Amino acid sequence: MNVEFEAALQYINLESYDNAISHLNKAIDKEMDEGNEGTAMEYRCVLGELLANLDRKEEARDEFAAVVDYCDFSNGLPKQKIIAGAFIKAIDESGPLPRFDVSAGTETKRNPSVPLIPKPMQNKSFISRQMNKRK
Repeated sequence: MNVEFEAALQYINLESYDNAISHLNKAIDKEMDEGNEGTAMEYRCVLGELLANLDRKEEARDEFAAVVDYCDFSNGLPKQKIIAGAFIKAIDESGPLPRFDVSAGTETKRNPSVPLIPKPMQNKSFISRQMNKRK
C-alpha cells in the first residue's frame, strides 16, 4: 500500500480532511506514474467518497465518473464500479448518499429496530458486580 494513501487514511481518522485530500491526490498521481491504474482508481473511489461526504458533490462526481470509465474500459474493479455508480446516481438525483458494507461491496440498509448505540450485555456476572459495588 502507498505511504501517501496510509497518511490520507490517518488524516481522515483525525478529521483533517484537506490534508487527506492532498495525500490522496499524491497517492493517485504516484500510482498513475508507476502504471498501476487499477490501484489509482481504487484510491480515486476513496477520494470521491470523501468529497461526497464533505458535500463537494461536483468534484466527487468527476472522480466517480473517472472510476466508472476505467471500469468500463478495463472490465475490472467491480466493487468500485458499483460504489461509484451508486454515488453518481445519488448525486444526480440529489438523494441521500449510499452506505456500503466494505467486505461485501454492497449497499447496506440500517435496520431501524436495532439501536445505534448497543446496550451493554447484562448477564449474571455483570449484575453481581453491580450489586457488590453497593455494599
